[in-house]
Amino acid sequence: MTIFDTLPACFALAGAVLLVVAAVRRGSLTEVIKAHDLLPVFLVRLAPLVGPAEGLTGAAVLAGWLAGEARLLRFAAAAVALWYLALAAYLAVLLRRRGRVPCGCLDETSPASPVKVGRAVLLALATAPLVAEWPPVPAEMGARLLACGLAIFVAGFLIVADKVADLQGTSAAHGQ
Repeated sequence: MTIFDTLPACFALAGAVLLVVAAVRRGSLTEVIKAHDLLPVFLVRLAPLVGPAEGLTGAAVLAGWLAGEARLLRFAAAAVALWYLALAAYLAVLLRRRGRVPCGCLDETSPASPVKVGRAVLLALATAPLVAEWPPVPAEMGARLLACGLAIFVAGFLIVADKVADLQGTSAAHGQ
């Protein structure tokens, strides 16, 4: 197995890593969702469950990959792909109705943006092939660890790119 065999997996696993990071880093998502005023009250009441559910789903994808457990990986990857599609839809509506308000993605201050909508769509598309067991989980633990390491790197790159895009958006909004 070569590094090129692990590249598709690293992009799929990066979405899982980002969900774990979001669950750990984020503060009160409930307050952010309330401020958006987009969801009915009964769904806002479920907001405290979002962070733990994101973290567990992302961790399940990573655990399924590392353990070579295809059934767990397929189920968790389906949940992650659907989560990112739902997030893309929510962010698109939020952006259209409220503009560049804080979205609560990784923190309470970064604003909703077309970049975040696109990133969510791309992460859903990157994760979806895992549902069909592509790429197949490598038999060698070293290859599985390499894919996870690359996924962490890609997730870090996406976080930095997101912050740079936020800064560019802020500069453009202030006419600089």
